[in-house]
Amino acid sequence: MAESFNQSRMNRCVRIQQSILENWQRTTVFEYTVKATEPIDGLSLSELRLQYFSVGVKDDLTDLPFTDTLVVFSMISQAIAALKAKVAAKEKEGQIRFSITTDFPDDVATQMLSQMKIETPFDDSPFLKIESLE
Repeated sequence: MAESFNQSRMNRCVRIQQSILENWQRTTVFEYTVKATEPIDGLSLSELRLQYFSVGVKDDLTDLPFTDTLVVFSMISQAIAALKAKVAAKEKEGQIRFSITTDFPDDVATQMLSQMKIETPFDDSPFLKIESLE
């Protein structure tokens, strides 16, 4: 049974996004973990959409559905773009507004996955190979 994307799930996504960005700010290294929770080698994109991934920083991980994983990284991308714009405009303060969607068409989902390093501890290959999605 599919979960509805409610405030609790949104809060969980925000917490993980903030953890990744705060770690980056603290260490100056953009570091995160995305790890498959079961074998995913050879799965189609539609099958990957049914999977869960452990997401976070180092060993501080939370299991998220596929869509929530994309929400977290969409928010990270938006935050980075907003911060770059603030630096370019020489602004020191201000709010960052996010546009949140849970509807990721196949091309967008594939592009986002191709930009992530996804560990696959249950498969022969250590990382998800995007070409297997086609």
